[in-house]
Parts: sequence; structure tokens; C-alpha cells
Amino acid sequence: MRIYFDDLGRRTGGALCGLGLTAAGAYSLSMIAEAPDAVLADRTMWLGITMLLAGVISFGMSWLAPDLSGVWCRPPRFQPKKKTPSA
Repeated sequence: MRIYFDDLGRRTGGALCGLGLTAAGAYSLSMIAEAPDAVLADRTMWLGITMLLAGVISFGMSWLAPDLSGVWCRPPRFQPKKKTPSA
């Protein structure tokens, strides 16, 4: 595996997004015992697991993907033309 250091702004932003998702997932998993019933505890657990996985994948892709143009996308260069209603 190779770590890429080009386009540092986009790679750092993606890594920070991944760290945020991971932190939110860890917090969600730590709050399972505080859930008032079993249904909310189950939802909290699966939300935490999902966010942890998304955070780890996001962080990894930010540094390991050679081309980020299809991962962390820029907005389109030209705004789409608005259709005017026919009279």
C-alpha cells in the first residue's frame, strides 16, 4: 500500500471527516447503556457500528486512493442551465 500526499487539502478534509464519523460512532457505542429501552439500544449500537465503519473507510480512502476526483468530488465547473417555462 502506498500513501499519497498530493492534493493535501482534499485528503486532509476527507481524513477529518473520517475522524469525525469515527468519533461519533464511538460516542454512540458508549451510550448504549443509557438507552431507555432495547429498541433504542439496538439502534444506537448499529448506528455506532455503521459510523465507525464509514469513518475508517473515509480516512483510509483519503490517504490510500491515488485519484480522489471520484471520491471527494468538487462541485461542477458550470452551473446547469435553468429551463425557462414555455409561454
